[in-house]
Amino acid sequence: MPNRDDIWYAAENTQVLFASDKTLETFGQTVLRYYVLTELLDTINQVRVREGLIHAERPQVITPHYFANELVENFGDEARQYADRLIHSAEGMRILQYGLRFRKQERSEETVAGDIREVGERIVNDVKERESELCGVIVGVDDLWEVSLLKFASDVVRGSVSNNVRELHGSGLLSASGNGVPNAVRIEIESDFRKAAGNAGRVNALGDKLRRYGLFEDYEDRFYALFRALR
Repeated sequence: MPNRDDIWYAAENTQVLFASDKTLETFGQTVLRYYVLTELLDTINQVRVREGLIHAERPQVITPHYFANELVENFGDEARQYADRLIHSAEGMRILQYGLRFRKQERSEETVAGDIREVGERIVNDVKERESELCGVIVGVDDLWEVSLLKFASDVVRGSVSNNVRELHGSGLLSASGNGVPNAVRIEIESDFRKAAGNAGRVNALGDKLRRYGLFEDYEDRFYALFRALR
């Protein structure tokens, strides 16, 4: 199993051959197409090309308690270790302001013959013809390619900071009220309370969310009142 030095080596040696100049949507989901190129460790001039999608959910303002546990889905242990250190770094705090969760969706994988730079150049020329897509072509390490992918995704977030923060501030969603909880979180929870009235499934889901957000004590009385109303 790779150690932390291996993981950070993979992250630091990730090379971006192409990245769209588009940014993540502020109020909706963004789909990012990726191509990760890696050289096979035991074969010369053989390149593995992985293509897929990352679904970046809309920038949902959430609590740090929730973010620390829910950053990524469907990534391996090495990527999770990288994510864990990332959220405690300066770069991670920028993501923390957004509360983005990444869901990886693999689509295809193939091995082609040739020099990795030449293979990469062909793919870059192809994706440039599809200007409407948010897309990235990167070179990573074969057995730690997910680390390279997550590193690239975090770079996309960092490049979206200025626009997203400006729009979120403009809507008042980043302002905090009541124990420092962002307005967006309060609005979301109030909506959940309304939807949960008389619905046992939604009440249970609301309780789970409050615990994940670390806010159960703030809403404990209201939650139990809602729960008692079901009987």
